[in-house]
Amino acid sequence: MLEAQIQEKLQHDPDAVTTYAAQPKPERKPYTSKPTVQDKAFHKELDQMRADVEAGVIHTPKHEPEEEAALSLRLDDYPGL
Repeated sequence: MLEAQIQEKLQHDPDAVTTYAAQPKPERKPYTSKPTVQDKAFHKELDQMRADVEAGVIHTPKHEPEEEAALSLRLDDYPGL
């Protein structure tokens, strides 16, 4: 019934249906992951280190305060070595 209605409509008005060319499928881009917060912080730290090297700034590592209750061996404890 529907097909008959379409054929009748096309006989009376051939311009009732407009056909268009198919659109090409968009090109797929390769997957690239977004940098994580850790990646951004790592690269920021590297950039800071490079800038410090160029400027001649020397950073000495900070030692954490040692607890008196913690046992540790030092060469100073053994003067004969």
